[in-house]
Amino acid sequence: MALPKEYVNQMRELLGEEAEDFLASYAEPKKTAIRLNGLKIESTGFGEKEAVDKPSAGQSFVAGRDPVPWAAGAYYTDKTERPGKHPYYYAGLYYIQEPSAMLPAELLDPQPGQRVLDLCAAPGGKSTQLAAKLRGTGLLVTNDLATERTKALAKNIERAGIGCAVVTNESPAKLAAAFGATFDRVLVDAPCSGEGMFRKDEDMVRQWDADAPARYAAMQDEIMLEAAKMVAPGGRLAYSTCTFSPVENEGTIARFLAAHPDFEIVATESPAAWGFAPGRPEWLTPEEAAALGPDRTARLADTIRLWPHRVRGEGHFAALLERAAPSGMAVSGASPESEPAGAAAAESRKAGGKTGGASFKDPKPGKRTTAVRRGAEAAGRGRSKGFDDRTGGESDTIARYEAFLRESLPGWKPPGTIRIKGDHVYAVSEPAGSMQGLRLVREGWLLGLSTRHRFEPSQALAMGLKPHQAALSLQLAGESEDAIRYLKGETLQPEPAKVTGLNGEPADKRGWTLVCLDGCPLGWGRWDGATLKNELLPGWRQV
Repeated sequence: MALPKEYVNQMRELLGEEAEDFLASYAEPKKTAIRLNGLKIESTGFGEKEAVDKPSAGQSFVAGRDPVPWAAGAYYTDKTERPGKHPYYYAGLYYIQEPSAMLPAELLDPQPGQRVLDLCAAPGGKSTQLAAKLRGTGLLVTNDLATERTKALAKNIERAGIGCAVVTNESPAKLAAAFGATFDRVLVDAPCSGEGMFRKDEDMVRQWDADAPARYAAMQDEIMLEAAKMVAPGGRLAYSTCTFSPVENEGTIARFLAAHPDFEIVATESPAAWGFAPGRPEWLTPEEAAALGPDRTARLADTIRLWPHRVRGEGHFAALLERAAPSGMAVSGASPESEPAGAAAAESRKAGGKTGGASFKDPKPGKRTTAVRRGAEAAGRGRSKGFDDRTGGESDTIARYEAFLRESLPGWKPPGTIRIKGDHVYAVSEPAGSMQGLRLVREGWLLGLSTRHRFEPSQALAMGLKPHQAALSLQLAGESEDAIRYLKGETLQPEPAKVTGLNGEPADKRGWTLVCLDGCPLGWGRWDGATLKNELLPGWRQV
């Protein structure tokens, strides 16, 4: 790889004797990985203890893979693999993510029931990671300023089956004005010069210039200024970049801390065995160090650097900050209401001894924030047929929606508040503040829409359900022929005995059917007793 000469000289000056090992890493293949979706693995066998006699389909899929040590349920993939083509990807069972990029969400470690903001979220990898930790509770606001990128963000939120999410397309300043200091956890994965992307995308090499770090640092300062306004007292803010430039990393944190005396760096365990390296306070400019002061400058060593010659990843910088709570203010972690979800998360991490699910702990835990707030179980953005087929009456929409629930999802209760917009039905989580005037890509979980003749459930609803919640379901296996045919949009003719009811017995009715892959929903079909009409939307099909 032909690296810019000025960049090479800068890295040699910074790293000294270590520079040649760093530069040699650019001759190696990029590192890739998948991260299992903690919201879905319980029903698929991915999170079960290994069965010696007959491993589950999930266990077979991850068997033999090396775990990413700093992320729960994450595994390295081989360069010859195409994980984006496997049916499990379409079922939202995993997210394809660069290994280093998994670190910030692990550091932030939101608890069930908390309010979380991912400020620069597209395409959504860190948001899906944060949502899995919320276990379907609380609230996740996931935002990106680039309109086109929010389309991929919303699609990934839906595929992951996230229900407690609001997707916005706004500037940090507009969000700060709307929400105020209401979030327990805020993640800023900042736009940066992208030096850690060089192996992944050679266009980043061609676009780099010597002035890029300073330009991005100015942008990062503005973003962090607004992000700070949204962190609740006692709350936490994680900052990360995929670049190596000191001015965008230690420098950004130093400038932020100098301007915000109520924030401090949280020290976390950074196992040397994983290749983690400390931040470098000596790389600050004299002006930055003077403004921060010697004691707080020294704390920059508690930030984390991932170098591509030390870890199996492309490289990252991450810092965890905590906002002080006023004296006497009562702050706490998740309340007992969230313990069942927390237990599920613990069970998922229990497999971590096998899956590499590391849990980052504070050597000296700081104060935790606010109790559990009501949330949702699944989420989405989707567009069913008949989108513009207006009924002209909200009462008709409600009646058709309720009839669908009685027939197809008996006993299931949607989370949050039901909101009708035209013919569309949403389940909306409790907002963190006023969303009036914000550009909302998705204000909640789109459950479906009412046409002239019936209620049509959305793809987003399917992705957030559990198989046992549907009156009719069809289970498909792994990479079976029927699974591939369904993903391509074809009609299926399964054996009638394979379409089952709530009790798992062969069904004696017809109607909307939840099509599942090894226990995880793929989408809808309509069963007539002999044929399953494929209702998978074109944008969700395998191509």
